[in-house]
Amino acid sequence: MEKKEAYQFTNNDAENYDHYLGPLFFEPYGRYTASQIDAAYVSSVLEIACGTGRVTRHLRKVLPPGVKLFATDISADMLQIAKRELNNNGIIFQVEDAQKLSFADDSFDVVICQFGVMFLPDKKKGFEEILRVLKPGGKFIFFTWDDTMKVPVFKALIDDLVLPYFRDEDTTRFKVPFAMNNPKILGNMITDAGFKHAETKVISLKSGITSPDFVVDGFFRKHPLGREIMTKAPSEFELVAQQLHDKIVKLSDNGQTPFQLSALMTTGIK
Repeated sequence: MEKKEAYQFTNNDAENYDHYLGPLFFEPYGRYTASQIDAAYVSSVLEIACGTGRVTRHLRKVLPPGVKLFATDISADMLQIAKRELNNNGIIFQVEDAQKLSFADDSFDVVICQFGVMFLPDKKKGFEEILRVLKPGGKFIFFTWDDTMKVPVFKALIDDLVLPYFRDEDTTRFKVPFAMNNPKILGNMITDAGFKHAETKVISLKSGITSPDFVVDGFFRKHPLGREIMTKAPSEFELVAQQLHDKIVKLSDNGQTPFQLSALMTTGIK
């Protein structure tokens, strides 16, 4: 039986992902991620699962012009948007599978992956590849989302509205982006791959501020989760959209205040 994926972005999804989810969820952590780089001590940086370049643009701002920045993703559609938005900035864009990187051993001072490792089919292989391409003493920084129950906007859509429609199915696919939320397990995973000095911290940030309609459009109507409901219960699609709208109004004071977000930052040294 073919394994179902709840977060498979196709066709116009990459554009929608950047337009809606980018400023809402990924921009705050993009700025934070870039702030964690000690630019004075790096000459080469690799970003894995760069998506539409939300982190990449902030990395380029903090890195000196002479530092090589490789931005990679397994999705050519995502990379196309990143290249369009960030071209001519001294960034090298490449389609790469994190489990089989094309780079030579000991190539990078820093490897960064923001909200991508959760989707690797073979995470141990991915971590081992990252270790391989890091220089001795190089640093790996990656982010994973916290449990949905700790992020009100995620809980509102996924736990409260979507999951009840799929009680007769295996619902683990809906929790894939949020499943790597245990600091001890995260530390053990990269230690087992060969990293030293593993450390995990919870990073709480505020989302971007936007209207409830914008959130509903980006996180439901034009999102793979919306398609899941449209397939499962098409007659209730608009009902779920309205219910999400009402929840967003309450969570964000009608779009006037940001959401509370929570993620885990894990680091390791080669």
